Amino acid sequence: MSRIAKQYVHITIDAVDTVDFDPEGRYDADRYDRYATFDEARDAALTSIELMLDEKDYDGDDHRHELEMMLPLLESSNSFDQLKRHAEYRQLLKRLEPAASFAA
Repeated sequence: MSRIAKQYVHITIDAVDTVDFDPEGRYDADRYDRYATFDEARDAALTSIELMLDEKDYDGDDHRHELEMMLPLLESSNSFDQLKRHAEYRQLLKRLEPAASFAA
């Protein structure tokens, strides 16, 4: 299998933007934005979160809380390895796993 050139993906899980590392191409390029660097994908996710918070475009306090939780995780992470060290990030990503297994 050939390696994917743009291995970082801006994904949304339960309306919370984040980044995943996808060298295998699990995420459909027609549905998800792919980036060559972590910084590019992180910046895209940050922009989406900041817009939702600024425009109060969230579905209630729980959604706002999750956006506010993800924002500093992304801001403080200079690499995907740093991001995945955060327990909150790993918990969010686990929500995607059941849905991803149905797509296979």
